[in-house]
Amino acid sequence: PYNPNDQTTWPTQYQNTLPTYGDIPVKHFSAYVQDDWEATSTLTFNLGLRYDVQTGVFLEDVPGLLQKIQDKLGRDGSFPIEIPTALTNGYAGRGDRNNFGPRVGFAWDPKGNGVTNVHAAYGMFYDNIRTLLQGGELTWPQQKPITIPRPSYPDPFQGRSRDQFLSAAPPNIIVNSSDFVNPYAHQANVGISRQLTRNIGLTADGTFVWRYSDRLDVDPNLPDQVSRVKPFPQFGRVTFLESSADNTYKALLLKLEKRMSNSYQYLVSYTLSQSEDDALTNTAPDAYGYLKVKRPATADRRHRLVVSGIVALPGQVQVSAIGDFRSSLPFFPSTSVDLDTDGYIGDLPPGVAVGSGCRGLNLDAVNAYRTSRNLTTVSEVSCPGFANVDLRVSKFFSFAGQHRVEFIAQLFNIFDRANFQMNNVNIGAGNDPQGRPLFGQPGQLLPNINAPSRQVELAVRYTF
Repeated sequence: PYNPNDQTTWPTQYQNTLPTYGDIPVKHFSAYVQDDWEATSTLTFNLGLRYDVQTGVFLEDVPGLLQKIQDKLGRDGSFPIEIPTALTNGYAGRGDRNNFGPRVGFAWDPKGNGVTNVHAAYGMFYDNIRTLLQGGELTWPQQKPITIPRPSYPDPFQGRSRDQFLSAAPPNIIVNSSDFVNPYAHQANVGISRQLTRNIGLTADGTFVWRYSDRLDVDPNLPDQVSRVKPFPQFGRVTFLESSADNTYKALLLKLEKRMSNSYQYLVSYTLSQSEDDALTNTAPDAYGYLKVKRPATADRRHRLVVSGIVALPGQVQVSAIGDFRSSLPFFPSTSVDLDTDGYIGDLPPGVAVGSGCRGLNLDAVNAYRTSRNLTTVSEVSCPGFANVDLRVSKFFSFAGQHRVEFIAQLFNIFDRANFQMNNVNIGAGNDPQGRPLFGQPGQLLPNINAPSRQVELAVRYTF
């Protein structure tokens, strides 16, 4: 607790940022046409075209939006320092109005007997942009952050005005690229479904997604590596929002399904997939500034198996279960130091690739870095998968015609499996109490996924 006579209990820092205001009206318009054409009795085509447009979200009228702020607050209706045209392009050409998304697909029954279905489809899809992610370009001047080290308590100002604590350093600013667009994706699917028996079917699908122009924050104001002079010395950091991140996803999906017959049904689904990001980063080894690097995507999970089933037992009892098993996700090694002196920490040492955790991580390069800092070497990293099995038992009682009561007992995570969220990504992390390096070891359980342990749920449902 705070003790005015003991400096070790005093606050170490006081930070304060003013609230911000912005009036950014956004409109969404969408239109589509679609037609299903039955070319023959065994061949059907699906044809469509969709158009999407957002207005306002690109901050097309920055002077007008700033004037709204001035009218509302009586201040901050202009930037305290003029933003160079080299960053804003004069706010010209903002908006994205050519978002036409064609869709085409077909389904074909080769023999016309309902046993086999060959299908394929292609579509182009656009994402909306979230307004809250764009508004920082207008509101950063309003924040006026202050930091007071070793402040007095309970009054950190001690009779001085808040403005007296404002920093005289060049401000950090936010600028939206005038070339910002709605992210879009090309998606294709091809597959075949086959009825193996009267009640069992098998499906195989290949899915491919090429996604482009996702939002990415970069800083075009990094200092020159030799002279240390920034391109825009009147500013500190420049958070520049642009549409430059790309992603690819490809997957093979296999599904074996038995519909309810002879008092049971089941579904077995397996996915083999790969997902890659292709985006700028300023943490790549042996590189200064931003470099576009292809690496495993955050959600790159190579294998997933889902098995479920229902069994109807005598006495109106039903037992069902579902199991979900997934291979490991990648993690993204990092450091807590600025190795290339660009002003940002997180740089990777030579030999450690971006996003290589559980994806070909070079432990020799990791240990070369750790050894240079007198840290314990790492012999292995953890690559935890995911496994979860749930069970449900229902007992039905029917009475008075269509009235029915169902007593339900559900058990989640029946094997009490600990599913971890993330590994320690800091290559320079120390050791745990047992002397083992923390880097590459899991430290958090997945939140809200069956909790950290098994759970039981009892319920009653009355249908009438």
